[in-house]
Amino acid sequence: MKYVYLGVSMLLTAFIFSMSTATGTESASLSLAVASWGEQTIESIFPRWEVDLNLLHLTIRKTAHLAEFFLLGISYALTFRSFRWPIWSLILAGLAVALGDEFSQSFVEGRGPSLLDSLVFDFPGYLLGSLLTLWIFPLRPRKINVSL
Repeated sequence: MKYVYLGVSMLLTAFIFSMSTATGTESASLSLAVASWGEQTIESIFPRWEVDLNLLHLTIRKTAHLAEFFLLGISYALTFRSFRWPIWSLILAGLAVALGDEFSQSFVEGRGPSLLDSLVFDFPGYLLGSLLTLWIFPLRPRKINVSL
């Protein structure tokens, strides 16, 4: 099972880095399409509301950062737990992926690295996912005292 976790972790990491290869125009176009759909949906349910498309667009972009790294944190925590790798390496791996992903955008047209994205959205999302997973599935199984 640990190799399944490892494979999923590798695929999620590759997915995150692949999303960073989209040009600035392509990336903005994708998230703007989602934001436009969201705007139409919200306004159809709540016709009196006026949705600020720019704010919704920004919210969707930042939420995507949190969500993808939250899932990565879950995956890495299960992987590191199954291989019994130390927790410090789990934390270091998440920070490395967050910073590496943003740095890789330096080489993409219309994109650039953002320390803000790495340290305020990516890494905290990763930490939340990994620490929640380790809280639910501790590194060492809890002993159940069954005394009669």
